[in-house]
Amino acid sequence: MVENKYLRLNAKIAEVWEVVGTHEIWITGLDKKLKIKVLKIVSSESDNPYMGVSNLKVKGKDCADYYQSLHNQSTKEEALNDAIRGFFAFYSDDADVKEVEDW
Repeated sequence: MVENKYLRLNAKIAEVWEVVGTHEIWITGLDKKLKIKVLKIVSSESDNPYMGVSNLKVKGKDCADYYQSLHNQSTKEEALNDAIRGFFAFYSDDADVKEVEDW
C-alpha cells in the first residue's frame, strides 16, 4: 500500500493529483484551443491513476447538456486519448463549445 503522506498533512485533504502533462490541440473551424491536462492521482493506490481533463466542454446538436470525459485510465497516453475521443464524440461544426471554469 502507498504511504499517503499527503493526506496526513491535513484531515481536510481528500485527494492529491499531479499534473504529468499538458497538451494543446488546434482544431480547424474552432476559435479556441482544446487543452488537455493529464493528471495522476498520487494520494491513493489505483490500477487506473491517470485522467485527461479538457478545458472545453461540448454540447452536441441534440444533447441535453455539455459533455466532458472524466474517466480514469491506466496510462498517460490512454488518459489523453480518452479526453480527445470524448470531445470529438459530440463535437461538430454546429456544436456549442464552452470553456471550463477553473481548469
